[in-house]
Amino acid sequence: MSGAPEGARVTMTVVGVGGAGCNTLNRLKEVGAPVKTIAIHTEANHLKAIKSDVKLLVGETVTGGFGSGGNPNVGERAIMADLDRIMAAIGRPHVLIVTGGLGGGTASGGIAPILSAVRDRFPDVIRIALVSFPFSWEGLGKVNNARYGLSRIMGVADLTIVNLNDILSRKIGYIQVQYAFKYADSLLAAVISDLANLFYMPHVVSISFADFEAVVREAGLGAVGLGVGGRVADAAKTALGNILLDAEIKEADSALVYLQATPNTSLEEAGSATKLLTEDYLLERVYWGFRIAEDLNEPRITIIASGVRSPTLEGLLGISATR
Repeated sequence: MSGAPEGARVTMTVVGVGGAGCNTLNRLKEVGAPVKTIAIHTEANHLKAIKSDVKLLVGETVTGGFGSGGNPNVGERAIMADLDRIMAAIGRPHVLIVTGGLGGGTASGGIAPILSAVRDRFPDVIRIALVSFPFSWEGLGKVNNARYGLSRIMGVADLTIVNLNDILSRKIGYIQVQYAFKYADSLLAAVISDLANLFYMPHVVSISFADFEAVVREAGLGAVGLGVGGRVADAAKTALGNILLDAEIKEADSALVYLQATPNTSLEEAGSATKLLTEDYLLERVYWGFRIAEDLNEPRITIIASGVRSPTLEGLLGISATR
């Protein structure tokens, strides 16, 4: 099976792995995203504070419920020890999003085995990894853990969206720590919520599941940005400016543009975001959707670009790993 059967409801499951991944699920619950959520962690106390449809403490025989100690090998062993429980919880959605913060042990070691198991059992399921890469000042140990995890994730995910914490720091490094991480969680949650709304909300211009699949299936490295602005073009420029990856958008294979705006948005205005990507960035394959959102005061746009290059990740992983 490729894609969703006509007339069927697209199902989407979001799995948060490790501390950062589980924190993103908390934010997803706050925004009311219409997706099934599964929290997977090796640390029992943190897991208790997470709001999720399903919560799985994994690898108790490996970690005792005290975490992976920043060791990806321990994280992988913990996941593998409870892989059957994890797979039973995931089931067979049309789209699986796995999110986590790389650099520690649980996500760095555990995300790839989950994606690999889903690929082997249900190759039709679209597998998206949405991960963050640690600050360079966190030390070589965390960076190496993240490199290890990311290289394996990219081998089994259809699309791997990476947010570099160093870019986050350059953009909002002046604000308090707790608010900076809340911003990062909110960005990820908003993107996931918008992806779900693509399929669950009525639209003036719809993006079909086949269009979505064309952007993300076997697409390699991805970048995502979200923006608001007084005009649609302003929101699009803000979204591109909010991408937390040094992505070469002009070299992207394709892009998805999701616009939410008020009912008085003109056709020309609505098309200005797509026009920006096709004329200024010279992208040939751009899919766009438009939803009327009465509750918004300004246009809001989410842009996902796939098949991008990142000089930073090329330096860390090797050129062939990012395409």
